[in-house]
Amino acid sequence: MTYPVPQSYTFTTERLLARPLRLEDAHVIFAMKSDPQVTYLTTPHKDLSEAEAWIRAKLENNSLSFCIEELSSANEDGANGHKPHVIGACGANHFAEVGYMYRPSAWGKGYATEALQGLLKFYWETFPQGHPSISDADKRNYLKAVTGPPEEFPQAAASIRVLKKCGFEYWKEQKQDDNPNPGVDVMLPVWRRWGPNQSGV
Repeated sequence: MTYPVPQSYTFTTERLLARPLRLEDAHVIFAMKSDPQVTYLTTPHKDLSEAEAWIRAKLENNSLSFCIEELSSANEDGANGHKPHVIGACGANHFAEVGYMYRPSAWGKGYATEALQGLLKFYWETFPQGHPSISDADKRNYLKAVTGPPEEFPQAAASIRVLKKCGFEYWKEQKQDDNPNPGVDVMLPVWRRWGPNQSGV
């Protein structure tokens, strides 16, 4: 059974607008996914078609995927030919797992923390029992996130600070599935945050 993601799903924070990812966002997604600073754990995209394929996969899998715009620029959409300034993307890409990426120019401004807090609030208000696509009821009680090893990647250390500010705690390690260096096992930290009405055992 599939659970289509309504294009009406949006949320706002003090400074940001999160609206559904669209195929026409391929250029901004490519700008991030082709930057080694952003895709430090995976192989960077080489051309626009890879970004388009990435977006199609998210849409076809009914992922909760959002583009993040500065709210001030979103409010000016269309004024004097102005287009909203997209600074990143976030979502619950496998429903139980959250993820996010931002343009380096947006780093250090608190945007990632602000957007993730907004995403968590939106998710649990929309799906108070967890997303119905998660067949294992026990896995509906939390959201997880995966980062790189902080001792190797400064970006991972920054991402972990964001997760901790949003209530995530270290859970376990897992082997990286999409490791760009075959033959080398990379263990990634996994972080977990329980839903507002749940707690760990």
